[in-house]
Amino acid sequence: MSGRLGTLLRRHRASAGLTQEELAELAGVAVRTVRNLELGRVARPQRRTVEELADRLRLSEPDRSRLLSVARGGPDNDRAGSLPGDLADFAGRAEELRRLAGEAEAACRSGAVRVVVVSGPPGVGKTSLVVHSAYAQARRFPHGPLFVDLRGMDDEPTTLAQALDQLLTALGVTQPPSSPDARLTLWRTLTADRRGLLVLDNARDEAQVRSLLPSGPGWLVLISSRNTLAGLAGVYRLPLAVLSNVETYTLLATTVGGGRIDTEGTAAVELGRLCGGLPLALRVAVNRLAVRPEWSVQSLVERLRDEQRRLDVLRAGDVQVRSAFELSYRLLDAPARRAFRLLAAVSLPQYSAPVVAALTGEPVTVTEDRLDGLVDAGLLTAGATPGRYVLHDLLALFAAERVAGDETAEGREAARDRLAAYLLDRVAAAEGWLDPVCREPSGGFPTAIAAVGWLDTERPAWWWAVRHAAARGRHHEVLAAARHLYWYSDRRHLAVPWDELFGLAVRAARALGDPGAEATQRNSLGWALHLVKGEADEAFVEHDTALALAEAAGDPRTIGWSRCYLAGLLSRRGAPAEAVEQFRAARRLLSDADDKLGWIVASYSLSDLLRSLGQLDEALELVEDAHAGWATALPDRLSSRPLRGWMRLRLGLLQADLGRFGDAEATLLGAIGDFVAGDDPNASGRTHLSLAEVLLRAGEPDRARHALDRATDILEAVNDVPSVRHAERVRAQLGEPLR
Repeated sequence: MSGRLGTLLRRHRASAGLTQEELAELAGVAVRTVRNLELGRVARPQRRTVEELADRLRLSEPDRSRLLSVARGGPDNDRAGSLPGDLADFAGRAEELRRLAGEAEAACRSGAVRVVVVSGPPGVGKTSLVVHSAYAQARRFPHGPLFVDLRGMDDEPTTLAQALDQLLTALGVTQPPSSPDARLTLWRTLTADRRGLLVLDNARDEAQVRSLLPSGPGWLVLISSRNTLAGLAGVYRLPLAVLSNVETYTLLATTVGGGRIDTEGTAAVELGRLCGGLPLALRVAVNRLAVRPEWSVQSLVERLRDEQRRLDVLRAGDVQVRSAFELSYRLLDAPARRAFRLLAAVSLPQYSAPVVAALTGEPVTVTEDRLDGLVDAGLLTAGATPGRYVLHDLLALFAAERVAGDETAEGREAARDRLAAYLLDRVAAAEGWLDPVCREPSGGFPTAIAAVGWLDTERPAWWWAVRHAAARGRHHEVLAAARHLYWYSDRRHLAVPWDELFGLAVRAARALGDPGAEATQRNSLGWALHLVKGEADEAFVEHDTALALAEAAGDPRTIGWSRCYLAGLLSRRGAPAEAVEQFRAARRLLSDADDKLGWIVASYSLSDLLRSLGQLDEALELVEDAHAGWATALPDRLSSRPLRGWMRLRLGLLQADLGRFGDAEATLLGAIGDFVAGDDPNASGRTHLSLAEVLLRAGEPDRARHALDRATDILEAVNDVPSVRHAERVRAQLGEPLR
């Protein structure tokens, strides 16, 4: 009796994630009492002690009755190979449990063998889920549930012979055959004409489970594994992700008790975030709160905020999040371990194979296999977009420990330098597809859409690369990146903090003693401060400084651009006459410098100002001249389409001012087409908004409402707050409630 009691008690304690010390403290007994019970040294345990232990373990009623029965010396009512205890406070996973119930129903209805592989990262709760589901579905199957812990992460996993011994004993075979082949034959014979439920927990690979699959119909087999077991055919796969925010909060509220979670709701939400929704980490946190009732949830949160200590804090005796990760890590081969830990050399929200290949220095094709292997091992998650990979926050901390311990400082820095060089080279290749003046883009991307798509997708990575270069004083690289990204910034105003990026470029130019480059980058910085951040006064200082630098250097092109920027700010300040003078000077300078692009921008910008002053004829003439200049001076490529779109937008507004609403609508629709073709959603949204205003002026409120809805959808998606507010003012004119 004492041996069976010890085995049961130890299994339930491990399932609860408690150490002997923690269980003893919760139950109010001595640690040696728990230890002696588990070792089978207590012949007649006190009933009250066992009851208290069962209560503190939060056992389900069947598990509690079984434990008390064994403690009294009664029958175990269980057999070898049976399920471990269910979690009484199991929370969440409603959708996964629904799917498993469907598989159980299918197994009973169709008479076929249904095999489900539940896979996922370490600590995600695979065993808890399959055990909980097995208890829920056991009534459907006359044989079972049978359970085998395959110990796939151990140095010596459960062998086929050991697993067959457990299963045959569970089916009532008192003397299994001595030959492994004979045992396997007997197992297949016994399962051929029976229906049952089999749980194979913690499988290492396909080979470990393939021979254990029942041979007859009407069986449900639930397999849990950190690996995806991709080699098993004809199985239903259920990848397990971390808990949702709602599931995380429910688990905490259910397990902590005493209303502590509801009392500290904000701290509880942060606790769930710091644990990354990982059930093992949450269970450890819950246990720490349980054995430290004097701790507030906030106090534990404050301990976990320190990333350097978080994995140290997430341990409760012999239950550690770090240990769960180490089991998977040490089973990888050396190249896979290196690829995994180098992910932490640069912290990114997602990784692609080319990025990781740059970190490791391996070919992309090899790296793709490495990453897929890490996904199969549960150490990496496939992203929602094909070819993207996500590293869980806690696994990222573990990888950071490993890269610090297993890579030299020189090796880490070399990996970062390889990645930065790759990313900045790609940024340079993308520029040619975005620059309206460039006629023949260099290689690297097949189309403008591919170039913009890469810049969008790898935005966190190349932004890191620019800062990496700046931090190491690589001024030429910073300046080059700022130049290459200028036209992308014009399309994606909120992609990165452009004021910070162009500020880095200004400092790089000053460090190099290059006043011309400094003037150019100050103009870019002023643009970001004005149009992106709305800091007009600060922007004026930058453009004014740029003008002085350009005049000192005798650079008419940069002088012209500086005056153009200053003119826009002067108009905003309420000095239209001075602004007109600056715009006219800018047009002359840029024409003399043969800067066709600058001349076009100055022309339609002056047109805007003249339109606001009621000088419609000259404003129209300027836009038409600019449009003609675009047609003759710039290549008709997708990269130049947004520029034509801006001219068409202005032309359409002037046509509306002149009462030519039909022409205005057609022109604005053409502008929208240009912006869509050039992948400029911000400008597309603003033009839809202008179209709505024109249609409203033309007396077509229903069509105006449709254009306004489209404009608002686009502008909200790109987070253009000023334009969204403008759209709401137009909506008020239509007599509609605000969205």
